[in-house]
Amino acid sequence: MPHLQSPTRQQVRCDEAALVALLGRIRFGDAEALGQLYDQALGQVHGLALRVLGNPQDAEEVVSDVFLQVWDRAVSYCPQRGAVMAWLQTLAWSRAIDHRRKRARRAPPGLHPDDAALAYRESEDPAPEHLAESHALATRVHQALDALAPGQRRVLELAFYEDLSHAEIAERTGMPLGTVKSHARRGLANLRSAMDGEGHAP
Repeated sequence: MPHLQSPTRQQVRCDEAALVALLGRIRFGDAEALGQLYDQALGQVHGLALRVLGNPQDAEEVVSDVFLQVWDRAVSYCPQRGAVMAWLQTLAWSRAIDHRRKRARRAPPGLHPDDAALAYRESEDPAPEHLAESHALATRVHQALDALAPGQRRVLELAFYEDLSHAEIAERTGMPLGTVKSHARRGLANLRSAMDGEGHAP
């Protein structure tokens, strides 16, 4: 049996930087980026929903809800608060719990009040190691943002944290629209490079 190696810290940073870049593109309406994020995150999002709900059909519905929310609210992701995958799992957990509560309200009263699927709670909260990893990655993302040129950092902050479009950023800052788009594109690329730890794009 071949030996399976664990991903290195550099690989984890590269993967996280790539996910952050995908969210940045989704923020500006890039459907292809949403598809790429879906392909990379589907397994973990669906697996968590399935553990909470215990029903594949319900889990698939939650997955659809999660990625619809990502498309509509990509701006709500804050790198300082955790890794992209942890954010997606939080969305999946919240949607799954809501779905389970609705399902419980629709169920006839008195049937299986102690159902193990409804009582089981161990897998609902993120594991401590995931929280620690998310915090470490968030710190690195924050440091990478601080390392950007002021114009690039300003554009990305307005896009991510204030839900502004390119045109709105141009109006807010007085920059030409083309400059705003250039800062957004180069800022995301430089963010990936900074996350690599040596200034080279992964």
